[in-house]
Amino acid sequence: MLNNVLMLAQDGKSSPMEAFSGTVARLDLLNRPDELLTALSGMHIVWASVLVVVGALCVLNGYRWHKWVIVICAFLMGLVLGKLLSQQMGQSRIVMAAIGLLFAVAATPFLRFAVAIFGGLTGAFIGANAWSAFSDSPDSHLAGAAMGFIAMGMAAFLMYRLVIVLFTSIGGGAMAVLGILTLMLHVPTWETAIRSSLEANNMLLPLLVTVTAVTGLVLQHSSIKGADAEAEEAAER
Repeated sequence: MLNNVLMLAQDGKSSPMEAFSGTVARLDLLNRPDELLTALSGMHIVWASVLVVVGALCVLNGYRWHKWVIVICAFLMGLVLGKLLSQQMGQSRIVMAAIGLLFAVAATPFLRFAVAIFGGLTGAFIGANAWSAFSDSPDSHLAGAAMGFIAMGMAAFLMYRLVIVLFTSIGGGAMAVLGILTLMLHVPTWETAIRSSLEANNMLLPLLVTVTAVTGLVLQHSSIKGADAEAEEAAER
């Protein structure tokens, strides 16, 4: 059964890594709907469904499972680095798996530093898209990305819980929105309308991600407060 799923996922369509690395090479991808839609249209429906499910879980309850989220993200980062190294070393799958496993294992004892790294990457994503949306020189979006990376990376050591909630809400929100868009693009009667709407208004896609992320931020904050209140009541008994 697993082999059938893998064959289906590779049947004429690309994985998220292949789709984005081949088409969108900038952090401000939410402000580049034409390139982004091209990448999403090349992604298989199986991968789109995975993005929706994983993104929704991160938005709804990312803090509760943040250790697993960080380990998985570290593994994926290792896969990306392994893919780059394999271009020089060969044996791509072995190198990718080895580097991914190394990153996942290393993230476990150094969880706070891993949160700082992924929080910084989330800040870079926010900064790049905000710079492109509101700056007169969107091509210099890396300046916004650098400021966002530094701010969120430093905040992880001061506001550990908040950065985790932001990281899981924003990352999960982006995955869920992009996954849903990919599924909708696979419906021929919807594809033209979706493309025209997003390409006519560059702020629409960032707005959708922002609304989803804020929803996750509120839900997770409420869940954490409820858990803290229950812990305090249990301690007083």
